[in-house]
Amino acid sequence: MKHINILILTLFSCTISWTTYAQNTATITLAAAKQAPVTVTLVLEDVHFHPNLGTGLADAKLDAVASVNFADKTSEKTVIQLNEPKMMRLQYSGNGVNRTWMLFLQPGDDLTINFADKADVTFAGKNAGYQTFLKNYFLENQYQYLPVFGYKPSQIDNKSVVQQSDSLKKVRLDAFEKFKMANPVVPAFEAYVLATTATEPSLTRQLIQEKIMRRNRVAKLDAAQRKELEDFTLTDFKIQPDDALLSQAYRDELRYWALIPSTRKYPLESETRYEISPDALKDVYAFSKEKLASYPKQKEYLATYWLNYAATAIPGIETAKTLLADYKATFPQSPYTEYISKLIQTKESLQPGATIPDITLLNTDSAAVTVSSLQGKPVLMVFSFSIGQHEPGLKVLEDKYADKVTFAYISVATGIPLSTWKQYVKPRPTAKHLWASDENIEVLKEKYGIDIRYPFLVIDGGGKIVNRWIPQEFPNNKTLEAELQKVAK
Repeated sequence: MKHINILILTLFSCTISWTTYAQNTATITLAAAKQAPVTVTLVLEDVHFHPNLGTGLADAKLDAVASVNFADKTSEKTVIQLNEPKMMRLQYSGNGVNRTWMLFLQPGDDLTINFADKADVTFAGKNAGYQTFLKNYFLENQYQYLPVFGYKPSQIDNKSVVQQSDSLKKVRLDAFEKFKMANPVVPAFEAYVLATTATEPSLTRQLIQEKIMRRNRVAKLDAAQRKELEDFTLTDFKIQPDDALLSQAYRDELRYWALIPSTRKYPLESETRYEISPDALKDVYAFSKEKLASYPKQKEYLATYWLNYAATAIPGIETAKTLLADYKATFPQSPYTEYISKLIQTKESLQPGATIPDITLLNTDSAAVTVSSLQGKPVLMVFSFSIGQHEPGLKVLEDKYADKVTFAYISVATGIPLSTWKQYVKPRPTAKHLWASDENIEVLKEKYGIDIRYPFLVIDGGGKIVNRWIPQEFPNNKTLEAELQKVAK
């Protein structure tokens, strides 16, 4: 009897473990009718903040969770860890066809995706109906519809595109009502469908109107034109349930909607691309908390976004400190507090007059070069997030200050081997080219606070920081030249 009880307990324990496992996973099988030179990839769209070089915290992470080349085999099964509903991108490439479909996956789903000729895809298994509905009525994003609607980039007036976008909205809503009559629909799926359906036509209308305003030219909008575009969002945007955060179009428009009242009170700076002022950030942070008080996920999403912006995108640290203090009190369990705190500490250590931390990099001869070895005359460090970035734009300054300032271009593009980088470097006597390994890029993030928005760092001849937070400015970088004039005496 004792052995029977142990067996029962063991089976019961295994059943609980398997049930828990199944509730936290989704199974997907990719299958093709025959072998073909086609690659299919599943990309998970994980909406949560995560560290990203150049933006601090990015609001969504794209993970390729499965991939199969049907030239090698006709079936691939994968089990995905999934604790809550997520959107996925199903990407198809081969035989001259490139397609992307959106999928909606939940814990416990068991989905088979079948591919026939010419990218004809069908779905079977648990909740296959969701995928079929999205396939029939939703492309990856609203811009994929533009050529279908007859959009012509060279044509100023594309008003028929707006009409077709509105028609698509009605078709989607009608189809969804019919779908719900025949299928049980979970709240997260409904939130995604309705949020995307409501948001995309508004974005399309803004796109067309902006082209009309600019008359297809690279022209700056005046205040009245900017207000007209902003009014589209203020009129059209409606707060959706928290699950609407699954929709990228909705997240983008949510941030824009929240920001408009604050930037009307505190206008944007005109010369940089990253222009939200400290006062505007404090205002939009408070506005977001107030307006989204009944939507806890969206409230935390926006508060995190503005806090991250304050800690990364503006030079000073006082705004970030102020918002962080409130953020800690409002969201005591947030996993992002430690990250932002460390970021602020790094910025505090990089104020004018501080000694630049030393680090060893490699030059085009594969020789080690320390930052301290560059001392003797002032240095402009240029952090390049892609090969050759900034060099054409700095040529005039480089020629002007070549005898007085060392121009050091440092490659901080992850995943690029030293050998590959060397092939693209164009040596010049007026410049030094240095390469950072992926390991040293992490060190530069920690000690130098490298950021794509502030790619320039000026150091005096003694290795002291003159200005770490020099932004990109267009068409001329007045801030950078002013700092070079200070040290080039």
